[in-house]
Amino acid sequence: MKRKKIGMIGTGSWGTAMGLHLYDLGHIISYWEFDKERVTRIQETRINDLIPFRKFPKDVKISHDLKDVVFDKDILIFAIPSHAMRQTCKEINKFAVDNNPVLINISKGIEITSLMRMSEVIRDEIHFPYRGIVTISGPSHAEEVIKGMPTAVVSASENIALAKEIQLLLINDRLRVYRSDDIVGVELGGSLKNVIAISAGISDGVGFGDNAKAALIVRGAHEIMKLGLIIGARPETFSGLTGMGDLIVTCFSKHSRNRYVGEELGKGKDLDTILKSMKMVAEGIVTTQSALKLSEKYHVDMPVSQAVYDVMFNHADPLKVVSQLMNRDPKSEAYVLEL
Repeated sequence: MKRKKIGMIGTGSWGTAMGLHLYDLGHIISYWEFDKERVTRIQETRINDLIPFRKFPKDVKISHDLKDVVFDKDILIFAIPSHAMRQTCKEINKFAVDNNPVLINISKGIEITSLMRMSEVIRDEIHFPYRGIVTISGPSHAEEVIKGMPTAVVSASENIALAKEIQLLLINDRLRVYRSDDIVGVELGGSLKNVIAISAGISDGVGFGDNAKAALIVRGAHEIMKLGLIIGARPETFSGLTGMGDLIVTCFSKHSRNRYVGEELGKGKDLDTILKSMKMVAEGIVTTQSALKLSEKYHVDMPVSQAVYDVMFNHADPLKVVSQLMNRDPKSEAYVLEL
């Protein structure tokens, strides 16, 4: 494949890992970072302290100048927190991006004000010509990808030919890439699973066992699928890598920021204290609020997500919340397609 000029917007752990993966495949990578001091540290040490397993090669540019990173690129990759996506897109529009790039979203989240998925925010704000938007998602902790551990993800776009093009761009013997045209399901699964991961962490934090965690994960998956189908996703997406696959890894992994937040909540710590102890963003915190707004908008009952919200924002006792979940009215385990 022809060598591509790629602008990576963000130096979080996942953006760093994805950019270095593409560098190893022979492409030209430039990173943009909002924090000037962070840029200086990385330039001096060639190390990202969020994921210090590997140095940035000397010919990889790290810059605070957004124009320097986005101008004249074949591909722009958005790897920033969901709350910063809209404003960053506005800033990118100020520059003469005239190369008709492919836009790739690797961020997970739902904007709390508009309830838009990240590809929708990008489409809403980017006004220069571009070839299309692709989202990459799946069970892919950056800590493992950057070490070359086998990983599988999905390349999703409404334009399946473009999804295949990016699939072929990324795939190698350590990163297997599948393709899909269900970008709605792929993004919803990748975002809403963070809420359920917090619930799994709460279960760990209060000292419950595998039985409780399994129940939360399965019933959480049911909530995600119910909401997703109403919004327009396909059911099979939620049983795949970006649904059940991402849900499993985020609920069980030691690398999961969202599971960690839940575990600390389960131990009785308040959210502000937990956030002060973290270097990275746990998207599930904002997504929990977005999920509840979506459940109200589409009239979908999401008791596990509501429980997470109550523990996180209403200071509810996790033990009492679990008791309330266990004492809900008896129901059949109806398959979601019956809705």
